[in-house]
Amino acid sequence: MSPAVVDAHVHSGPPKYAPISAYRAAMAESGIGAAVLVQHLGNSDNRYLLDAVRSDPARFAGVAVVDRASDADAALAAGFAGLRVGPGGLPDGSGAEVFDVLAAAGAVASVTGPFADVVADRFAEVVAARPRLHVRLEHLGWFRYQPGSPDVESFDRLLALAALPNVSVMWSGFFANAGSPYPYPDARPYLDRCLEAFGSERTMWSGDWNRAGLAPGEYTAAVSLALSHWGLSAAQAADVLGRTAARVFGLPASVTEGAHS
Repeated sequence: MSPAVVDAHVHSGPPKYAPISAYRAAMAESGIGAAVLVQHLGNSDNRYLLDAVRSDPARFAGVAVVDRASDADAALAAGFAGLRVGPGGLPDGSGAEVFDVLAAAGAVASVTGPFADVVADRFAEVVAARPRLHVRLEHLGWFRYQPGSPDVESFDRLLALAALPNVSVMWSGFFANAGSPYPYPDARPYLDRCLEAFGSERTMWSGDWNRAGLAPGEYTAAVSLALSHWGLSAAQAADVLGRTAARVFGLPASVTEGAHS
């Protein structure tokens, strides 16, 4: 039996991405029990995503994009579990103001790159000062695994963020950031070190359903990759593939109580 699976980072919504009906079909085919629907960067019109979350709140949580810190409260009040935010805040120049709003609401900052900004001292200070804020580092902080990548030299700085209990990481984006094809062997040593630092209870997974050119069977293969190639114990797999994302984004506990064969 496999653990119940939650995909922690799914883009949906025309014209850039497929509709939620297409993702529901992918969920059924690949055994995905629930998902965190995440607005894509550059689009602060969150109405489609909000409708999708409201259509099935037992299985969908949502993360919005806002242009101004003054819009953050309204997005959270509408029902989003968090906001996508750069390590330095929003593009409007409001700095840490959006982190204050998220912290006051006990909401999630789904933090984008670049990696150099994620591992900067200033970002660690922002997070440490706001213990009610939960920070989810997308795509392992947008880390680039390729040999020769400048990010490799700073990877220990990412691991140091594990000292902050309100930080979790997401394993995803290998198709774009790893230097080798599936099953991305150059990523494995970094994932092992990440798991040791953060623990499975602060590690979550995404299968990158929304990537361009996804071939039939690749989404299901992404689940198999986590189960068969990453050396996770049953308890670790239950966390990484479901429980961590469900807890962080406030999905009902019922989505991870079952399992599929």
